[in-house]
Amino acid sequence: MTNRELLRAPRDALGPVERQRHYVLRVESTPVPCPACHTPVEAITAAGLDLDQYAFGRRPPEYRCPRCAAALAQVVPVLAAGGPGWHWALGRAWLAERLAQARLYDREHPGEAK
Repeated sequence: MTNRELLRAPRDALGPVERQRHYVLRVESTPVPCPACHTPVEAITAAGLDLDQYAFGRRPPEYRCPRCAAALAQVVPVLAAGGPGWHWALGRAWLAERLAQARLYDREHPGEAK
């Protein structure tokens, strides 16, 4: 059964493993705003995958916002208050690189308005 078929299947017709996979697909398909550009992005899209390519329990993919190309990390808070139970955070290395570029630009263009 493909992931698309799994999402369309009636929940009561699914076994325990299929129900868990169904839940994971629903959570991973829930759009959450990108912290850089605020565009709603679901995890499967941010991983650059098609829904049927999503592999359960494998190594976590690298996530990027399809709109602004920000490197994203999935973060699960200690206390989730509704929603999918996770949110995006900017990738630390990506953010550090952007800040270094901004500092370099400021040094090269000292008189320009900020």
